[in-house]
Amino acid sequence: MKSKIFILFSLVIGLVAMTSCEVEEVFDQDNPTLGSVTSNASKSQLQFLVTGLEARHRGYFGGAHTLFGNFGRETWNYNSSDPRSISDVLGITIADTYPDFFGSAGTYLTAYQAVRQAEVLIAAAENSSFVSDQEENGITGFAKTIKAYQLIWPWLQQWDNGVRVDVAEVLNPGPILPRAEALDAIRAVLEDGYNDLKAAGSTFSFNLTTGFNGFNTPAGMIKVNRAIAARLALYDEDWSGALTALNESFLNLNATTPADMNVGPTHVYGEAPDVNNPLYNPFDRATSSILIAHPDWIEDALPGDQRVATKVQKRLLNPVQNNGLRDAAGDLLIGEYQDARWATNTTPIPYLRNEELMLIYAEAKVRTNASADAVTTINKIRNTWGVGNYDGATDANALIDEILFQRRYSLWGEVGHRWIDLRRTDRLNSTYIDLRDRGKIFKQVARPTAETNWEER
Repeated sequence: MKSKIFILFSLVIGLVAMTSCEVEEVFDQDNPTLGSVTSNASKSQLQFLVTGLEARHRGYFGGAHTLFGNFGRETWNYNSSDPRSISDVLGITIADTYPDFFGSAGTYLTAYQAVRQAEVLIAAAENSSFVSDQEENGITGFAKTIKAYQLIWPWLQQWDNGVRVDVAEVLNPGPILPRAEALDAIRAVLEDGYNDLKAAGSTFSFNLTTGFNGFNTPAGMIKVNRAIAARLALYDEDWSGALTALNESFLNLNATTPADMNVGPTHVYGEAPDVNNPLYNPFDRATSSILIAHPDWIEDALPGDQRVATKVQKRLLNPVQNNGLRDAAGDLLIGEYQDARWATNTTPIPYLRNEELMLIYAEAKVRTNASADAVTTINKIRNTWGVGNYDGATDANALIDEILFQRRYSLWGEVGHRWIDLRRTDRLNSTYIDLRDRGKIFKQVARPTAETNWEER
């Protein structure tokens, strides 16, 4: 993404600061007001908003990978500048999460900022006389797809606390919905986007970055929308819905190579004034902050599993340690394996991949009594990574355990799938989570103070 476009981040400061103002005589490209882009936006102004949304769309990733990844012990966050990265996030010195929990803004505030950006874009498209109905549908379909995706992260973070889905009016947001109702509402947003995209013609009236290469038309965006729909259906235990969504996604069940597995949209990064890849660290350098693969993930890997070799690399000269991270005997827990997936600080990060879709397909097939199809798909993944065919039991419980194991290795380091998977399948306990760090297993994050205060006003 070219760096000059990232002045767009400032656009959503209106998230909490919408006040009435007089109509300006001149549109200031560098300091736009909300009214100047939602009353009758030109195509260039709409492009400005689209690019801003795509920029906001990336903000959650580092936070989700760190917070959720630590909760599920995919990773440990060695951060010498703030002891809470270990003491609080791993539950070593606290009994439970607390309001405004350390590291939680990335999966709450940041996600809602992207949601608000999407709302502004939708309003601008709907109120513009410069776009046709088809072009408007393309813009709103894209915006609603991203909006729904962003709402997933506070929903996952808050879980039984529930979340707001309707935030179109900043000073009059909708209610906090219980978990199941909130998920229904998020899925409805996604369906609205899907319907808009189906009425958007063959091309978009706006440009997207290379992160959407292969998906930068209404037909391509429908595939992304349906991939998100399949993930949400999985969370909702709507197995037939997951399979239906997968049929219109970019699922490729014939994948046999790592490249096939990695097909999907990505978040793109750049040099300043753009933002860097939040997961990148130079290999084996001395550092005060780094995410390390949990040793249990290394120890439990199947012999010859190429996913380990391609995802992490052992630090030879600079293993890391933190005085707060010790085992029951008081010995330091040394961080040895760092993330090795990113060649540079601008390498794109995939956030929806064919491999995940294959695993959703396999689980949905098990849940709908089509285990043979599930085993075939499991074997495609296993053989891609060099661990051979599955030869275990084929009852539903055994196959779900196998699928969760494959998800643990295929989706490592991708926004905390392990924690999410164990919670949704009632496996969030010490049988599945290694607690050699003497910590606790958190189910969710406490409701933010601002939300509580708003409800009590």
